Amino acid sequence: MPLPLPRIGVVIVTMGTRPRELAALLASVARQDAPATRVVLVGNATPLSDVPDDACGLPLTKLPLTENLGCPGGRNVGLALLRSPSALKAWWGGFFEGLRTPCGPRGPMAWRTVWRMTRLGRPPVV
Repeated sequence: MPLPLPRIGVVIVTMGTRPRELAALLASVARQDAPATRVVLVGNATPLSDVPDDACGLPLTKLPLTENLGCPGGRNVGLALLRSPSALKAWWGGFFEGLRTPCGPRGPMAWRTVWRMTRLGRPPVV
């Protein structure tokens, strides 16, 4: 008997400034082998009026925010719409496992990583 496909929820956070990239992302979500059961599109300070309701051919929930909460804030708002009791239980289980399990020793960062982060505008904090 084949294994059932996993239930996948997708949260996309956008500021509405890159419509071509957003359309490509929604098309990519629709083409995945395991289709998403729900897609939440969070608009950080954007009304999302130019995004059609059937933009990806999947159930799309548009959530326009009046203020820009940043990527983490927008993601958290979107995740709140996706969470079921079993998903919430799994999330908390992973969170507490991260607290209980030591992460191991840290090693020095390679210079090429420092250079790459600096070029991307995110220099490491020394």
